[in-house]
Amino acid sequence: MPLNRLNLAAWTSAFFIAAVLSSNTVALRLILLLAGATLALLAVVYDGQAIRPLPPLWLAFAAWAAWAWLSLAWSVEPERSLKELRNETVYTWLAFWMCYVAAQAPQSARVLIPLVGAAVALLCAIALYGFPQGLVRNSERWHGGSGNLSMIVLTVLPCAAMAAWYGHRRRAWVLRNASVALLLLLCAAAYTTLNRTVWLGIAVELVLMGALVALREGLPSPRAKALGALAIILVVSGAGLMTAVTQAEREKVAEDARLALWPAVVEHIEERPLVGYGFGRGQLRQPLYAQFDNRLLWHAHNLFLETMVQLGLTGLLLLLILLGSTVREGWRLARSSDALATACGIALLGVVAGMLIRNMTDMLWVRHNALVYWAVLGVLLAWGYRAQTDQR
Repeated sequence: MPLNRLNLAAWTSAFFIAAVLSSNTVALRLILLLAGATLALLAVVYDGQAIRPLPPLWLAFAAWAAWAWLSLAWSVEPERSLKELRNETVYTWLAFWMCYVAAQAPQSARVLIPLVGAAVALLCAIALYGFPQGLVRNSERWHGGSGNLSMIVLTVLPCAAMAAWYGHRRRAWVLRNASVALLLLLCAAAYTTLNRTVWLGIAVELVLMGALVALREGLPSPRAKALGALAIILVVSGAGLMTAVTQAEREKVAEDARLALWPAVVEHIEERPLVGYGFGRGQLRQPLYAQFDNRLLWHAHNLFLETMVQLGLTGLLLLLILLGSTVREGWRLARSSDALATACGIALLGVVAGMLIRNMTDMLWVRHNALVYWAVLGVLLAWGYRAQTDQR
């Protein structure tokens, strides 16, 4: 593969995604992000005729980010807001845009799939190796703890599942078998999180993707439907039951705390309903500390409540528009007659569904988790729309 600007950007984006899977690679990910964004910009400037310069979600992302930056005017902690704006709007946009442009390289799949797949497998292996040492020691490893690992699992699993489907359709047995192996490894790593929400997220992703594939392929035979349903039930309920038994007391305490936390957060939202308290997770940490005397309750533990805390109802509306635009693009690709575009669209919808499920009881869509999410979306959108263009 010739090492032109776009191909170099594809290599850099692959190493970036591999690095950002870990929570302990801040310096490396920033170097790769800046290098990849520079290469992508040069490719757009000098090879722009063959490149889509802007991803489909750019306008919705820009509107949400603009309101977030405007919140500096009324933020209760402007310095904190400025730091979080840099992390959650600037870096995430660069990751999204860079990966969208870089993935348009003709042979980008040959670079991204093996490199990122190997990095995910390594991360899962580290989680499995550290699991017997307990949650505290395991949280010190590369994945940054069970919460971060659960987000990575729910972001990558739809991609692995649809890669297996696409490999099966194209008779690409290496891709199919490697993707199935990665799926099993991701499920094993999910168990090490000892979190029940991750299993709900996996179940929703599998059911959603299975239904969309069935719509495309036509209704499967009753036997195939029964076997598929049984497999999902056994995997998800079995692993969820083991997790529930192992962590019953810990989860009970956490759930009780959230049930008390959410009404208190709503009361704070009612004081500044339209604009919120300023961008950045944890703007209410001091009053929440004083009210609950629990150092774990420093943010809303819910994506939509946390958005209203930070940016008010206006920010929530803009976030919903952004998520809705993402779902719309995924649905368009999922309905394509091209198998690759369909796989990318269904995987994209699965990623969004998993993110939403996991963030209903926590707020983990930040920092490197958000970078992985937006990088993956950039790649899926680039591959999906390139496949549709090539088909025409």
